Amino acid sequence: MPLARVGPKGQVVIPKRVRDALGIEPGDRVVVDVDRGRVVVTPVKVRKAGDLLGILRPERTVDVREARRDYQEHLVEKFRNESREPRHG
Repeated sequence: MPLARVGPKGQVVIPKRVRDALGIEPGDRVVVDVDRGRVVVTPVKVRKAGDLLGILRPERTVDVREARRDYQEHLVEKFRNESREPRHG
């Protein structure tokens, strides 16, 4: 089992073997959560804002930072809910 160290800023480098197994690449987003005393890291494939341009016609001006924060919070909640569901297979 690979061992990682927590740096002074709380950063942890995910070992290459684990990144490869999960398909995590530089710049990817991950959800970090705690489940029964364990740290759980779940890769999240997030669309870039540029991929979404033109699909919505907002009635008001959109604050991109606020929209990004709301979307990230939505993803975290979605993965928390999915992780609580029993897995089959």
